[in-house]
Amino acid sequence: MRLVDYNEKLRLFTLSNNSFGYAIYLNDAGYLETVYFGRAMRDYSDFACVREAGEYASPRYNIRTAREEGYRDGFKADAAPLEVSPHGTWDKRGAPIILRGARGGFETDFRYESHRIYAGLPVEEGMPHAHGAGAETLELTLRERTYNVLLRLNLSVFSDKNILIKNFALENAGGAAVKIVRAMSMQLDLPSADYDLVHFCGRWAKERDWCENPVHDGVQEVSSNLGRSSAEENPFVILKARGADETQGEAIGLNLIYSGNFKFRAFVGAYRGLHITYGMNDEDFEWTLAPGERFAAPQAVVAYSAEGLGGMSAAMHRFVRENLVTYGGSRADRPILFNSWEGCYFSFDTARILTYIDESVRIGTQLFVLDDGWFGARDDDTRGLGDWRVNLKKIDLHKVMAHCKEMGIRFGIWFEPEMVNFDSDLFRAHPEYALGMNAGRQELSLMRHQLHLDFACAAAVENIYAQMKAFLSEYPVDYIKWDYNRTVAEHLSGSLPPERQGEVYHRLVLGYYTLLGRLTAEFPHTMFEGCSSGGGRFDLGTLYYCPQIWCSDESDPAQRMDIQFNTSYGYPLSAIGSHVNDSKVAPYRTKAALALFGTYGYEMNPELLTEEEVHTLAAAAELYQKYHLSVIEEGTLYRLCAPHSGNYMCMQCVSQDRSASLVIFMNKLKEGDRFRFIRLRGLDGEKRYRNDFDGQTHTGEYYMRVGLNFSREWLGEFDCRLVLLTEEVL
Repeated sequence: MRLVDYNEKLRLFTLSNNSFGYAIYLNDAGYLETVYFGRAMRDYSDFACVREAGEYASPRYNIRTAREEGYRDGFKADAAPLEVSPHGTWDKRGAPIILRGARGGFETDFRYESHRIYAGLPVEEGMPHAHGAGAETLELTLRERTYNVLLRLNLSVFSDKNILIKNFALENAGGAAVKIVRAMSMQLDLPSADYDLVHFCGRWAKERDWCENPVHDGVQEVSSNLGRSSAEENPFVILKARGADETQGEAIGLNLIYSGNFKFRAFVGAYRGLHITYGMNDEDFEWTLAPGERFAAPQAVVAYSAEGLGGMSAAMHRFVRENLVTYGGSRADRPILFNSWEGCYFSFDTARILTYIDESVRIGTQLFVLDDGWFGARDDDTRGLGDWRVNLKKIDLHKVMAHCKEMGIRFGIWFEPEMVNFDSDLFRAHPEYALGMNAGRQELSLMRHQLHLDFACAAAVENIYAQMKAFLSEYPVDYIKWDYNRTVAEHLSGSLPPERQGEVYHRLVLGYYTLLGRLTAEFPHTMFEGCSSGGGRFDLGTLYYCPQIWCSDESDPAQRMDIQFNTSYGYPLSAIGSHVNDSKVAPYRTKAALALFGTYGYEMNPELLTEEEVHTLAAAAELYQKYHLSVIEEGTLYRLCAPHSGNYMCMQCVSQDRSASLVIFMNKLKEGDRFRFIRLRGLDGEKRYRNDFDGQTHTGEYYMRVGLNFSREWLGEFDCRLVLLTEEVL
């Protein structure tokens, strides 16, 4: 099946697989019009006649001929659904790309010049990007007629996924430098605005709250200007057709393969169409593009579903697992992780860590992680960041790693490479490496007593790289937790001249990718986990390098159920770092059940566990080892009851062969007598499954039409039931 096609006679580009289609018409003016986005069609040829010429077509004055002219196909400049709107012309809906030339004007007008179709996906050097087989790409080349800048519009489609990848790349083909003052990744114009906009806002320890609002007249924006994708707003957003739900209706998910400032902008004007631009936030952004230079915007990911939010999520999950994450380790090799942080914080020595290791093995630990406090003069959070050498007076890492090997488990460690304390050897030697130090200011903002390193400065990145490489060469750890505990405040770089300070935000992200990319390439067997005060940098850019991200610093199940449930709309459970901790809100069986719907691990003082608690956690670890790969990692997720719309949460995962399923049901407020039948999904209707909740065996059809009966359960506050269904083979 050909995925991308061009009908020269009709001037119609189509991208289509068996599930969804996308069509672009090349009009008389040289603009690319988006004429269809939806379910796949057998024949797209009718879309070439999108309108007839009429009296409302946009006229133009040709300066060279001194004549008024029109367009034969009736192009209306401020209403046509475009792939790339111009700026500074009749169209005021919002352009994705804006340039500024030597004369100071902002007019930017790209027109079609050529195209090519090829198998595979575009590769953006130095940037995370989609990869994998089974894709085709349409590359459209447009030229800005005043500045002689080329725009490559890339659109890629997969044979087996309802996923569209879009991005822009600019190349200066002229003889003078131009300024890029806006560089979005995509534009999408839809003929109707009858959608609800879902986005995921929050803060530290309360990331990704569900927020749903009708799309309305004017402008709606979801954005971050904090230097990271942020806990305050996640870059993943959903356009949900009015009336759509988990299983039916149109749902469009949009995300960005990027870890910095972003902006999703929706505009509804007089014609009631929906105009979307999405990409890097243009606040304080300005990039100098010299002759011959190229600038690539991050790739945007669009997931389409005509079968509700569940279908959209399933497409996005498969894309992340199969076409984004690059970690070379086996999916089956996701060890149960014990992190030392909440057990001892900075207060530890070698003997205490060895005891922690011994005790943690009793609850199934396969990877022990030493968190903050092992390096430099780091006995609290006021000092030591930037000095990535082992504090030999505090910890004998060789002995710790040898003990882990004796116990048959692996070892990992914590880093925060992009930060520095002013009380550190690195800062004393190189104060210029701190962002904002050469800005002429009298003070700099602190967060957790730390400054942000200037990763726009190649020397600063190289310094941290050399330190980390030296450490990893001496201590070949199996895992690194990569933390990032503040946002960007002052964003002036001493390594850039005044006229290029608008490049700082993006260069910080590129520096992050440079360092992380070099280390993951040189140490491919070390698993890197992303973290940013929990979930403050939970994005596709980080997932490209890190197969999992610490979801939130909040492990209290009362909050965690919303955080994990909402995160699952755009990200697979295999990416969601989730631990059991010592929260008193719920018992360990509840905390373990919730953590199983993620990567599973622990954070507590293991010496304080009772024998009953050890037994509970060891049983959960055994369940993880038996079913995580087939049911959670590679299975299909079904969200059965949303905590933001009722008094309980329920999720279900089903293995690909539909032989096993895990269901979690968790109450919010206490409820007494009531009927509570939870209908399951995704099972084989003809197979028989035994459930370990009431010991009953029923057909898959019964579970999906009648459901699990929780009516007899008197569920307390934040009470939980974990149910395993296994196929009975006669």
